[in-house]
Amino acid sequence: MSEVCEVIAKQNLNLKNTKTLEETCNTILEYLKLEFKITDIIISVIRVDERSEEIIFASVENIDVEEHNIFELIQNENTKIKVICSYEDENYLIENRCVLDLALQVFSQTIFIRLLNDTLKDLTLIDNVTGLYNRHYLDNYAGNILNISSRESKKVAFLKIGIDQFKAVIDEFDYSVGDKVLKALADILKTTVRSSDIVVKIDGDEFLVILMNIINSDNAIMISEKIINNFSEEKVLVNKQTEQVLKKTICAGITVFPDDASEIDDIIRKTDIALYEAKNLGRSKSFKYIEEEANSIDFF
Repeated sequence: MSEVCEVIAKQNLNLKNTKTLEETCNTILEYLKLEFKITDIIISVIRVDERSEEIIFASVENIDVEEHNIFELIQNENTKIKVICSYEDENYLIENRCVLDLALQVFSQTIFIRLLNDTLKDLTLIDNVTGLYNRHYLDNYAGNILNISSRESKKVAFLKIGIDQFKAVIDEFDYSVGDKVLKALADILKTTVRSSDIVVKIDGDEFLVILMNIINSDNAIMISEKIINNFSEEKVLVNKQTEQVLKKTICAGITVFPDDASEIDDIIRKTDIALYEAKNLGRSKSFKYIEEEANSIDFF
């Protein structure tokens, strides 16, 4: 039995070298096919509460797996891992059931740890107020976006969005109302742009919208004006009892890759300048970065 445990432990170490939950499950499947003559398998991670169960991950979908062999591996009171498999030789599986149970117990712990790590990673990339990506996401993935767009000779627009007089909302009401305004703007941004575009909460009252594969700067200007108009019509409920609502406005600064800049730090700097210039024009304004005009801007 000690040799069997050693083999399982070695295989489990291999699982820890996989990069994704899907890759982890595929590696388990290959091992089970070889060692236990399993033909197909579904590995599901299930969230459990008092009234229902919710599948939060499934290794595959829509394959024909006989439910004669179901293994439920409890990780904690809220999470279990369910394994359903079909097999070539039922007698072989019965004879080796004890070893298979042990292997799945060990592998399920690795799956659960992988899930926790992925969840923690996602949390570090998400703004907790708006549910959008945060600055950490931008720092880690913006370079990839530029590299792909450069290889495909595609233009990408960066729209820096800032709420006009946002501090006044905090001063007049409180931070909870400020959060409502931020959430309302986040919803407008997500529903106005395409699903392929990216919306990032940068800091404070500022957002960055990344418009993928645009034709030219006119497209970016048109979309920025649509965002500005949509948000200007948004009513944020301040007080349920009095039905008091608040309407705010935004401005947008626009930079286009690679026309205006080719490095992410330079792009962010130029969108800052463009947003500053837009706010100088008044409320509900957008401004496309222009090198000649940027040279004369004084921030102080």
